[in-house]
Parts: sequence; structure tokens; C-alpha cells
Amino acid sequence: MKKIQIYILIFVLNLHIPFLSIHAQNSAPPNIIIILADDIGYGDLGGYYGGKANTPHLNLLAQKGMLFTDFHSNGAMCSPTRAALLTGRYQQRVGIEDPLPGYWQKPGVGSVNGINSNSHAKPKTIADYLKNAGYATAFFGKWHLGNHPEANPTRYGFDTFKGLTSGCGDYFTKIDRYGYPDWWHNDQLAFQKGYTTDVITSNGIDFIKQHKKQPFFLYLAHLGVHFPWQSPDDENLQTRIQGEDFTSNKPGSHSKLGPHQPKDIPEILKEMIESLDKNVGRLVEYLEAEGLDKNTLIFFTSDNGQYLNYDGSTWPKVGSNGVLRGEKGDLYEGGHRVPSIAYWPEKIPENVISDAPLMSMDILPTLLEIIGSPMPNQNGNHALDGTSFLNVLTQKKDMPERTVFWKTPEAKAARKGNWKILFDEKNKDGLLFDLSTDISEKKNVKSAYPETFENLTRSLKFWENEVSSPN
Repeated sequence: MKKIQIYILIFVLNLHIPFLSIHAQNSAPPNIIIILADDIGYGDLGGYYGGKANTPHLNLLAQKGMLFTDFHSNGAMCSPTRAALLTGRYQQRVGIEDPLPGYWQKPGVGSVNGINSNSHAKPKTIADYLKNAGYATAFFGKWHLGNHPEANPTRYGFDTFKGLTSGCGDYFTKIDRYGYPDWWHNDQLAFQKGYTTDVITSNGIDFIKQHKKQPFFLYLAHLGVHFPWQSPDDENLQTRIQGEDFTSNKPGSHSKLGPHQPKDIPEILKEMIESLDKNVGRLVEYLEAEGLDKNTLIFFTSDNGQYLNYDGSTWPKVGSNGVLRGEKGDLYEGGHRVPSIAYWPEKIPENVISDAPLMSMDILPTLLEIIGSPMPNQNGNHALDGTSFLNVLTQKKDMPERTVFWKTPEAKAARKGNWKILFDEKNKDGLLFDLSTDISEKKNVKSAYPETFENLTRSLKFWENEVSSPN
């Protein structure tokens, strides 16, 4: 009987060896940093992704860690992905399927839209879970999940917040597109001088300096490279001014898209990407200098794909999604398959390219497994839709097969394995793609695989009904 018990114990321990080995080398819980870029497309970065921008720091992060070729944002635009990433749930469950307006009617009065303005239970975020586990938590950058007081990041587990609440702001004046100041310290306006990408990183480094003796969770949600398209050298060009409306889609002094002409945008975007890369390098350099890097997990990704153009022929060329079809706002791959990198020295194998299909909502359950925190009750209000990919990170394993979904007001899609269906305003009868042979989604194979199409369509309809029902 004793031998049987010993064998059972050995078997159970073996199931947990990957997790135990992570913590055996460091008694302290790992520090966690999420870096979310804004509108970085699959073909924007240099290195593996093939973009024209020089991104040596991100390339090095990938060489020393794991690069993902099949990582997907939950949404095809800003707010939905941010909601899913923070909660580990489909964004529809917290009432955010489209970008929030993010404007101010007058100073100090925000719109009623936001992460807390629905009938569901108040969502729990990564910061809530980590704060309960003893982490110092901070959010620096673009929130875009509501600008009313109840939607402030400090109400969702973050000890400290500095940044903008709307969808875009001038990189120098910190003025939103409607002419109002939009740079906050917690719930008070607090302007910070400098280029936004630099300021966000500096805030992050300052936070680490203050909390490096305890585990910390740092979420750097960069505005870069969202419009207004401004490079670090543009401080003296025409920028947004308080009290003036910058909502025009056309080139000119009041364009919401920035001070440049359309022909210049690809080069300006390249400079913005390189600034973001430089700041990733600044952050890693500080961690290494302080001896914090080996106990810090860094995860870099984007909130959606890139604009290929903006407003049709008015802005004919912006960025790149590589070989992928579609752009930001679409549910073709170009709208949601995004560059992603994970770095954790001696825990994540070096120089690994993973084709595991992952989603923004998978980050939260992965972090909970890393810190040994129990998953939420799957029958409760905070049940997770995401799946931990810790085994992918530490053992290069595959993800279990599952069906995942995307939905915007204009389109919806589902994927299982390499099969993907898509419905939009131009294709109301639906399309079917085999991503294993057609990552560019050029060939509709619905007529050749009708059963696959019907099965996925049924799954999509069931999911739509399920996420629209109150918990």
C-alpha cells in the first residue's frame, strides 16, 4: 500500500514539475511586465516580422526568449482587446465590443461609457489578482476603457496610474482630439512634458525603482504607434492645442492624424516604431543593471493590426500587416494576428519560434498559473474564457485544440484548428479559410468543406448567444 501511495505522489509531482522548477530557482514571485503597443501590425517590426523599422531591442528580446507567429488580439480595435487582456474574458462579457468614444464634454466630466457601465458584475483584472497576491501594481499609458471616475485604473487593481484615458492624444501636448487635456495621475489631471513613448517608459522605470524590493506588476500600454502620427523630432511642428477641435480626417493643421502629409506617414511611422523599440531597450537595460531581469517576465504584444491606409485614398499608405489580408478593424488575419514576444531568462527557452494559437485573454490565466493563484470559479461571475499557455512558454508544448471567436458590430469570425469562418457586410453568407495553406485568406473553400463550415457556424451562433446573456 505504501508503494502505491509513493507512486501516486511521484506521479502528481511530475505533473507539476514545470511550475515547481520555475519557483525552485527563485523563492520570490516573478515580476511581471506587459508591454502593449498600439496598432503595431504583423509586418511592422523588423527582424522576423520583416518590417522596414530597425528594431534591435525587440529582436534581441525574441532571440533570448520566445516569438509567436500565431498570437491574436481579442479585438480588431483598441478598447475590446484591452478589456479582454485585463479580464481574461471575451470583451463582450463586460459590454465592450467597439472602441469607446473617449471624449470629454467639458473638463472634469467624462462620458458614461466604460468598463464599469454595464449590468454585469464588476470585472476583476490582472491587477486585482496580482495585488491580492502581494504585488505592487501600476498602469502607465493609454487606458481607453472609460474616462468616468468609476472606470479609472485605480478602481481596477492598479495602485498607480499615469496616462491618457481616451483613444488618442498628442504625443507632446497631451491634448485629445477634442481639444481637452488628457494626461492623468490617478484621477487628477497632471501634465508630463516629453514624447509620450519616452514618458511612459520613464514612469515605468521610476515605479520599479520604488518597488524593486517586492514583486511588481507593470502594465505599459503605449500610445505608440497610434495616430496622431508624430515622431520624437516633431515637438516644434503644429500640434494639438487646448480648446481647439482636431477631428478632421484630412491633411492640414487640424487633422486628428498629425502634422504630416500622407506621403510622409510610412517614414514617420517607422521612426515611431523605432522609438518604441528604443524604449523597450531602456527598460531591459535598467532591469539588467539592477539584477532584476532574471526574475522578470516581459510580454510584448499589440492591441490589433495596423492600418494599411486610412480613410481610403486620403491617406493611401500607413503601415504593414505583412502577408496577411485586411487591416485594423477587419476580422481578416491582418486585423487581429499581431506580433508577440515573451522573455523570461532561464525560464523561457531561448530563440524559440512558437506557432501556438494564442489570444490576448490567455495572458491572465497564464499569470495566475505562474504565481500559483487558483483560477476563478468557472461557474461564477469571473469565469475565464482564456487558457493558460505556461506549458507553451516553459516546455514548448502545443495548446489544446479549442474554438475561439471574434466579433465587431460589422463582422464576426470563429476558428478551430486551422479552419476559420468569417462573416462581414460584404460576405453575409460567410467564408471558410484553411489557414494551414492560406494564411493570406485568398481562397474561400466553403463549397469544398460544407460540414466544417456548418459546424463552425453553429459554434459561432452558440457563442454569440452565450456571451450576450447576463452572467
